[in-house]
Amino acid sequence: MKKERTETSPGTVPADSAAAAGCPGLSCPVFLGGFMASGKTTVGRLLAERLGVPFLDTDDLVERLAGLSVAELFARRGESVFRAFEAEVVKELLPLRNVVVALGGGVPTNRELRSLLLERGFLAMLSVSAPTALFRAGTSGSRPLLDPERAEVLLASRSEAYASGHVTVDTEERTPPEVATVLLHLLEEKGILEKNALSGRGHETFRKTVSGAHDEEPAGVFVGEGLLSRLSELVPTLPPEGPFVVSDHLVGSLFGGSVRPLRGLHLLPRGEEAKTLDQTRSLYDALAEARIDRGDCIAALGGGTVGDAAGFAAATWLRGIAFLQCPTTLLAMVDSSLGGKVGVNLPQGKNLVGAFYPPVATVMDVATLRTLPDEDFRQGLAEVVKYGIGEDQDFLGELSEKREAISRRDPEILVRLVRKCALLKTAVVAEDEKETSGVRARLNLGHTIGHALEGASGYAWRHGDAVAAGLVVALEMGKRRGTCSTAFAETVAELLRFFGLPNRPDRSWEELFPFLNRDKKFRRGVPCLVLPREGGTCTLEECSLEELRQAYEAVSGGRGSVAFS
Repeated sequence: MKKERTETSPGTVPADSAAAAGCPGLSCPVFLGGFMASGKTTVGRLLAERLGVPFLDTDDLVERLAGLSVAELFARRGESVFRAFEAEVVKELLPLRNVVVALGGGVPTNRELRSLLLERGFLAMLSVSAPTALFRAGTSGSRPLLDPERAEVLLASRSEAYASGHVTVDTEERTPPEVATVLLHLLEEKGILEKNALSGRGHETFRKTVSGAHDEEPAGVFVGEGLLSRLSELVPTLPPEGPFVVSDHLVGSLFGGSVRPLRGLHLLPRGEEAKTLDQTRSLYDALAEARIDRGDCIAALGGGTVGDAAGFAAATWLRGIAFLQCPTTLLAMVDSSLGGKVGVNLPQGKNLVGAFYPPVATVMDVATLRTLPDEDFRQGLAEVVKYGIGEDQDFLGELSEKREAISRRDPEILVRLVRKCALLKTAVVAEDEKETSGVRARLNLGHTIGHALEGASGYAWRHGDAVAAGLVVALEMGKRRGTCSTAFAETVAELLRFFGLPNRPDRSWEELFPFLNRDKKFRRGVPCLVLPREGGTCTLEECSLEELRQAYEAVSGGRGSVAFS
């Protein structure tokens, strides 16, 4: 984003203009920088509320990540450690969408971070004089560097950094609501707001067949917007004190405040680090400290790793207590939160310790998808396309027709998309809940090659990207076996490219082969591959290793390089 210095007077935009315009969305994250006590946190909360987006504070995130207050972190481990945590947090926030972030006062002085903020976000600086900052801060003691004797010197040393935002707003003579109004006006003026990108529609629910084609009962799966604040209404069996929420430091900060009441909150590391036995022990300790008993409920708030880890803890704590899934990523909504699988990893492999443990309910609030980084969003789209190829090709046609709306994350389209995927997956799971008949293997379309790519790359390939490449290989096999036409395969490949997903693998067959041998669908060393069937549901078929190799190398070009659209 182009850097621009702007000083502006209060705009004429009314305080509720954003809401009146239909809850606009942001084309990039908005970061508020400036000296301590310039009003970044207060103004940021007001601005986020008017925009209808989450608010984050880097100091709060550092405290959650470090397990210490900022003052304690400075005192015990020093400023350099604090700055390292701060840099980690800021880099984690850069890919997010539709958020307002208050930066710590020292963040803009880091040239690398400042450059990234200017490039990938909208950086608004709030200016204040040292005397005003001291007056506002009072004597709280929460700002280790705000020494009355050297505040002027510190502010002067940062003047160049504080002059480097896209815009600068003077807060000396303005109240926080006035500053928020000025910023809202600037966001509109600079084109950062995308009108009508968001909305506030009600929730939708769906039902699934649980005991026969004509015997429908409520599935306990809810899909819609704004559902996290309505858990007790949607799930009346929750205890009056609310669930014990398990999340991670980022998702907990983004959405943890929406869950009220709650029995407690435990934060796991992000990613696969959440799924270790050490983290499970830490979670057990938190459950014991909170005195969680069989009348309580554990709620997983986050992506697939949080759901797996929290679900495993729920399945094993006191031999099993109620478990609630609240997925916040598209991948978790359409895949991992459904089907009742929970588990953790061992050094010997992923998900080697686990259980089938269905949640009492699954609440999918698509509003959480607004903040999801583009790279994370596309991981879920790969699984969505898989359902269209393998389970319902009318749905595949709808995905192609609505591709633009899906890409811009239209809430109504997302509700329909997530609900449809959930219906498709639960229908398959109902036929083969514990993977005994082979029906559930259909859900692994694209996963034989996908899992091998993940393993062969040391998980440099993310799951959705790897599945997309695996889908293209499966389509090639389908063409060769006559289960689908070239035109069908090309239509799917083009849709994957539109969504930014890879269309071929980048590893040689020799690199992939050791990981293929570990695939659970192999029988006596013979590959069993899920193949697409044009005009019907996918099927599990035996094929020779040579046949699979030829299809793989036809797609990869022998040892092709990864291709993204």
